Amino acid sequence: MDQFFQQLVNGLTLGSLYALIAVGYTVVYGIVQLINFAHGEVFMIGAFGALTTYLLFFKDQTSVWILPVMIIGAIIASVGTAVLMERVAYRPLRNAPRLAPLITAIGISVFLQEFIRLMYDQPAWTVVLFAAGALALGYAVGARPGRPNLSHPVSKWSDRAPLLGAAGGAVVLWIVARLVARDLGVLSVGVIVVGAAVGTGTGLLAASLAKKTARVMFGLQTIATAAAVAVVTAEVGWIVWRMLITHVEWPSAKLGIPFPQLDVVSGTALNVGGVTIQRSAIFTIGALALCAILLWFFINRTRTGRGMQAVSQDPDTARLMGINVDKIIVIAFALGAVLAAVAGVSQGLQNSQIQYRMGFLAGLKAFTAAVLGGIGNIYGAVVGGLVLGVVESMATQYIPGQFGGSTWKDVWAFVILILVLVFRPQGLLGARVVDRA
Repeated sequence: MDQFFQQLVNGLTLGSLYALIAVGYTVVYGIVQLINFAHGEVFMIGAFGALTTYLLFFKDQTSVWILPVMIIGAIIASVGTAVLMERVAYRPLRNAPRLAPLITAIGISVFLQEFIRLMYDQPAWTVVLFAAGALALGYAVGARPGRPNLSHPVSKWSDRAPLLGAAGGAVVLWIVARLVARDLGVLSVGVIVVGAAVGTGTGLLAASLAKKTARVMFGLQTIATAAAVAVVTAEVGWIVWRMLITHVEWPSAKLGIPFPQLDVVSGTALNVGGVTIQRSAIFTIGALALCAILLWFFINRTRTGRGMQAVSQDPDTARLMGINVDKIIVIAFALGAVLAAVAGVSQGLQNSQIQYRMGFLAGLKAFTAAVLGGIGNIYGAVVGGLVLGVVESMATQYIPGQFGGSTWKDVWAFVILILVLVFRPQGLLGARVVDRA
């Protein structure tokens, strides 16, 4: 009996991990009818985000209070990746045949794996990231709410030209200045002032050239603000790079990287009635319970959550009712990424190491869990993850002969997927089906 309860605890721990990732699949599918096969890599990047936070600020420390900060770092990395993925890769294909975004998702998955493998121990690439972030932030500040709606379907690139020109001109000037004089003072007022001036001039020139076709016009103050924000952001990024990033000895991601083990959530296992319970298992199961409660509250008790329900039922009618469908879709990707980030931290604590390929198989298992519970059904994803984890654990222990053991657990997981698709394709709790005209 002790052996049964031991396997049950192991299965619930594994299932909680699957459930955290599976919810991301099902939330996105419920909104845009898309199976995001790159979601496993969002989970992987969350683990690397937590590790990066630890290496930057807490190396060689083990206090448990570090864990919330690591989770925040993981969430920032995962959400940033998911939102960028949606904006760059999926949004342009929203009305394309379903095969196009599916192939794109697979391509993004491979790209993210190889990017981490090749670039994690090369900190210089982050300078490019800071430059791109500065350009995006300058543009976003210039186009902030209250300005003309640049997301309107009839907007053209000529409408965006002044802001893009201002932010782009400022960032290009900053890049040239730093290439010429890398050892310039940590915070060079001259670079900021000249960059803002050049960016403003570039933005005014772009506005002049696009005047004939532009639908909206921006004033001098807005253009100058976009340029100033862009160059200041770039310079702050340079400070972070010089003072933090270059002082860390980054490990290569081509092999497994040890994950920090913290007090309380790792260490000696607990023994309860003959059942061994790892501390990381308690964290994983508790994280699933807390995330499930918060997600239920968000979806059922907040205005944005009700907007998500409306978009999932009929996006066209929701748009006519004043709901910003694009914003809801971004929120769906972000919600899934938050849960994937928590799962990435849990995986690191359980296995004591992470690697760039960890998201591929975990993503497939989570997809299996989502189908098992009912694709598009959030509660079904949680149930499916827990059931899949318990079945894997029990099959490992109780199936005799050459078809048992831990080496066969992945096989039995996908056997379950095949059986569910054949005999109950709607899943245990029923898939969420939407009829659209």
